[in-house]
Amino acid sequence: MEKSKLKEIPGKTSSLLPWGDLLAFFKDYHTFKRKKLEKYGEIYKVRILNREISTLHDKDSARYTLVENDKDFNSKEAWDLILKDLFPNGLMLMDGDKHKHHRSIIAEAFKKKPMEGYLDMMKSIVPSHISTWNDPNPKMFPLLKEFTLEIALEVFFGINKSQQFTKINKAITDIVDASSALPIKLPFTAYGKGIKARKYLITFFKGLLPERKNNPKKDLFSILVNAKNEDRESLNDEQIIDHLIFILMAAHDTTASTQTSFCYFLAKHPDWQCKLRKEAQGFYEEYGDDFTVKDLRKLEQFGLALKETLRRFPPLVSIGRMSTKEFNYKGYNIPKDTHVSVDIDQNHHNPEVWSCPADFDPERFSKERSEHTKCPYTYTPFGAGAHYCIGFAFAEMQIKYVISTLLLSHEWSVDSAYKMPVKPVPLQVPEDGLPVQMKKIKR
Repeated sequence: MEKSKLKEIPGKTSSLLPWGDLLAFFKDYHTFKRKKLEKYGEIYKVRILNREISTLHDKDSARYTLVENDKDFNSKEAWDLILKDLFPNGLMLMDGDKHKHHRSIIAEAFKKKPMEGYLDMMKSIVPSHISTWNDPNPKMFPLLKEFTLEIALEVFFGINKSQQFTKINKAITDIVDASSALPIKLPFTAYGKGIKARKYLITFFKGLLPERKNNPKKDLFSILVNAKNEDRESLNDEQIIDHLIFILMAAHDTTASTQTSFCYFLAKHPDWQCKLRKEAQGFYEEYGDDFTVKDLRKLEQFGLALKETLRRFPPLVSIGRMSTKEFNYKGYNIPKDTHVSVDIDQNHHNPEVWSCPADFDPERFSKERSEHTKCPYTYTPFGAGAHYCIGFAFAEMQIKYVISTLLLSHEWSVDSAYKMPVKPVPLQVPEDGLPVQMKKIKR
């Protein structure tokens, strides 16, 4: 076993197994983290796949690594550990000028005009789809996951739900599962299936490229194919496909995760469900179908509840970086080329920042309380700094529209004693799918 480079960082990382703490980390992340915090405090080291990682749980960690000193930390080298074969050229696996160049082009797909086009496309899908939800005892996560994929296929690629739907859904599931698996490239392993899924998506998107170039639509694929930044730079076919695969995974699974968590909290807190239903009814009585992305921001109570949902269950519980030079953090010397993990989930539940952090309390984000401003960057559900999620506005738009529409026609609940069992990595999702009791509302 290689000697520890992190001699000053608390924690025992010796292991005869090459994957170190990986299995314990993925099996029960919260218990794993709690035991480490109790034993070593807010800064400790772990070993994942023979690499030592400095884990930072204190309230200043995100600000220090992701914002103030972001140029001293590399995103690609950190995520390459588990994602290089699955998303080799996603934005998250880029840094510096290359990241800035690609981001400037992709950003064209999330400007005002394209966003309005995406919303128009959603208007033809969302109400009609939700009207078919008749199961009195659905599991919300698989229901929302399939629905989110249908929206993504239409909005991102301009294709209707078809016979490819099942294959694409399986491919995305396989890639997500592979991102939390041992990187063993054998066909029967989860990682091997993820690589195979990537190859399938590459072939699928290549088949759509000629049409999107010759007959562009309002979908994101068409916009990326023709997008140019202010310097008139564009992406080549391979780069477009790489970004599409990453965006599809990121937008699909993170949005489905957050919508599920949102539904859970509204089931557990019927007072907030009633409050948001009333706000949604007033909104649609005023606008009908004639509303814009900007208009959706007027759903202020929705905004508070969504922020609180993302605080309690951020889709990603941690963000990884690699140090590009030696640095001293809180009295600990951390060498160059060291993996660093910023624990977003811990920041979102830090009692030094949040009052009663385990409670669902959307009002904490109100102008009067503004708890999220007490300590900058302790609320980072979309990351922070140069790698701040480029699709955050799209995700917010979709979640508000879907949940507000659902509230108009349905109400749902869970037993008072029920607590959603969450699998926190690689993304926070319910282990039981979130079973609810649901009924349609007579209008």
